[in-house]
Amino acid sequence: MCSCKLFSRLSQLLLFILVLFQFNILAQEKGLVKYLTMEEAISRALKDNNIIKANKYAVKKANWDVKRAWAELFPTISFNTRYNWIDQQTFAERDFRQYLPPELASQIPQTVFQESYYSSFDLYFPLFNGVLINGLSIAYEQETLSEQQSKSTDQQMVFNAISSYLNVLRNQEIKKLQDEFLELSKLNYEKAQRLYEANRYSQNDALRWEIDYQQQKSIVVNSKSELRSSLLALSRIINSLIDTNTVIDPKILTNLESEKEKLLNISNDEILNLINLTDEQLVEVNASLSALKSGEEISRLLHNNSYSSFMPKINLSYSYGWRENNTIDFDDYSPKNLMVTFSLPLFSGFQNYTGLKSSFYEYKKNQEEFKDQLLNTKLILNNVVNNIINIKTQIELQKSNLALSKNNYSIVERQRERGLVSNIDYIDAKLSMQNANIDYIGNTYNFIISIVELYYLTGKIESLIY
Repeated sequence: MCSCKLFSRLSQLLLFILVLFQFNILAQEKGLVKYLTMEEAISRALKDNNIIKANKYAVKKANWDVKRAWAELFPTISFNTRYNWIDQQTFAERDFRQYLPPELASQIPQTVFQESYYSSFDLYFPLFNGVLINGLSIAYEQETLSEQQSKSTDQQMVFNAISSYLNVLRNQEIKKLQDEFLELSKLNYEKAQRLYEANRYSQNDALRWEIDYQQQKSIVVNSKSELRSSLLALSRIINSLIDTNTVIDPKILTNLESEKEKLLNISNDEILNLINLTDEQLVEVNASLSALKSGEEISRLLHNNSYSSFMPKINLSYSYGWRENNTIDFDDYSPKNLMVTFSLPLFSGFQNYTGLKSSFYEYKKNQEEFKDQLLNTKLILNNVVNNIINIKTQIELQKSNLALSKNNYSIVERQRERGLVSNIDYIDAKLSMQNANIDYIGNTYNFIISIVELYYLTGKIESLIY
């Protein structure tokens, strides 16, 4: 009796330990699960991506370049000292006092020393220098360029993060749908095998179900590959590996969801009106075009700067020094020297002229490249808007098609159970519903991605996340 009670208690204790062990395993596994939202993906992309960091440093560099351009207009002050040693023969040749009588030589100050020192404070101030003045304008424009490039990169990174995230969600939904159809195909295939073995199905019917099952397995494998590729693309954008323990939150941005519903419910003319912008307005809102415009302006300023080589330069210099003698101490009289220099280039072997022409054609080249990019952007905008209108029309059609396919599949499925339709008709109905589902999912996400691209090109992408 005692042994039975002991055995019962030991069994209860063992069961408790087993449950506790399983609970700890589940808790650990749950702790490993990481959740990634669209907001967090965008935040990581803007914070951790290397290109984003590089552009931030470029902006800081441009800020300091402006300060440096100002600093080059300021005067400079330097302290200079010089030590000089001459050999004995040269010293003897230069010291003319040795040729004089001693009583006369002692009355003449020594001006030549074998070891001598000279020290001075020197001030230099550019009164007029066209290169330095134009350099200030160039530095400011380069600062604008770097800021616009940084802004453009930020907007592009937001677009890439949202698009990559949406691609992951789309591939996840399609894979989930394909997995469900794979399970259905497997059940139908197994059922067909049993019926064939019971001589209730022909070999052709059984093979038909086997082919359907194998096709669905191939489709699922392809869906998994596309999902892995989209996850790798998202990992690259956020600069962080997305492993199997990461759960992608299916919720999209609230503002993006609102814009999707808005564009689904407005007319095509209203959608087309979203890109009704003048060239000046498009350049102002599109950071990439603004950066190109700044690059064009820099090339214009560099061309203007080439004219500086034909202009005079006026500089002021002032020196306060101590006469050279045989001691490093400031113990002799102090000569002072003020000098204003005027320099005008008369002929430089056509270097100035060739440089001027080179900078002019560089400016014209940048002008044409900017105009070309402006036209390309307008063309892309038109294509994006046309794509939005087309997908919107397809979504409206696919809603009806999906409802019809589901209803038809339900009818065929009931008729098949009663033996009123063939296997081919049933598989066709299943494939029709499957394709309608996939097309609807794909176009829904393509519609959202096109909206994001439209807002990216028109400089309004930040309104989707703030």
